[in-house]
Amino acid sequence: MNELIQASNLCLQRGNRQLLSGFSFSIQAGKITVILGPNGAGKSSLLLALAGLIPADGELLLNGVAITGYKRHELARDVAWQGELPPTEFGLTVKQRLLLAHGEDDCDMPPAALAMEIEDLLNRPLAELSSGERQRVELAALMLREAPVWLLDEPTTHLDLRHQAHCLKMMKKQAASGRTIVTVLHDLQQAAAVADSVILIDGNGSAQCGPANRMLTIGRLSTLFDTPLIGQGKLLIPDYGDGA
Repeated sequence: MNELIQASNLCLQRGNRQLLSGFSFSIQAGKITVILGPNGAGKSSLLLALAGLIPADGELLLNGVAITGYKRHELARDVAWQGELPPTEFGLTVKQRLLLAHGEDDCDMPPAALAMEIEDLLNRPLAELSSGERQRVELAALMLREAPVWLLDEPTTHLDLRHQAHCLKMMKKQAASGRTIVTVLHDLQQAAAVADSVILIDGNGSAQCGPANRMLTIGRLSTLFDTPLIGQGKLLIPDYGDGA
C-alpha cells in the first residue's frame, strides 16, 4: 500500500472542545477519502490540520515527513486546500482569479475552464457571479495547481444537481490519474459514489476510518448522525416516517 498520509494518535482541539482524541489512520495515494459527521464534529478542522493550517497533537506525516517539518511554501506546493468561497472585494475577474491560482502571468486555462464549464465567465468580475458559479471557478482554480493532494471542504456546496454530478465525476477522474483527494461531504449518496475510504467523526472525540463498503452502513451512519436511516436499493436515506 502506498500510504501518502499517516496519522498516529492524532489529537485535535478547537477552543475548549476535544474534537479528536488518539485517532490513527492512513490515506492511500490516488484514492478518495470522504469525511462524514454531524455539524461541528470537526470535519473541517481535520482538513485544516492535514493542510498544516492549525496545530494538532500526535504524529501527522505526509510522504513520511512530519507536516510540521515542511516549510509553508513546500506544503502549499504539495497540498491544495479549498474551503469557503474567497472574498470578492478585490475586484478580480474570473480569469485573474485563475491566473492567481496558477501563480503565473499566463497559463493554459481552457481545460480547467471547460471542465468546470466557466469558459463563458472568464471576463466577468467574481462579484457578479452566483455562489454556484463562484464555486465552479474555485474548483477550476484548484485544477490549475500541480499539488498531488487535494483537501476539499464540501466541494458540491452551492452547485446545482447537474454540476454536483459533474464535480464528483471530475474528482473520480483526478483520483484515477493519481491525485489523492480528501473531502468533506454531507450527502451520503455522493459519499457512496466516490469514496474509496471513509472517515467518520462523531464530534465527541472519537473517529473511525475504513473502506467505504465497511463504513457506509445503516448501523454506523444511524449512530453517527443520531437519526434512523433506511435502505432503498443502494440508497441510504433518513427515515422520514409517514408524516402522521
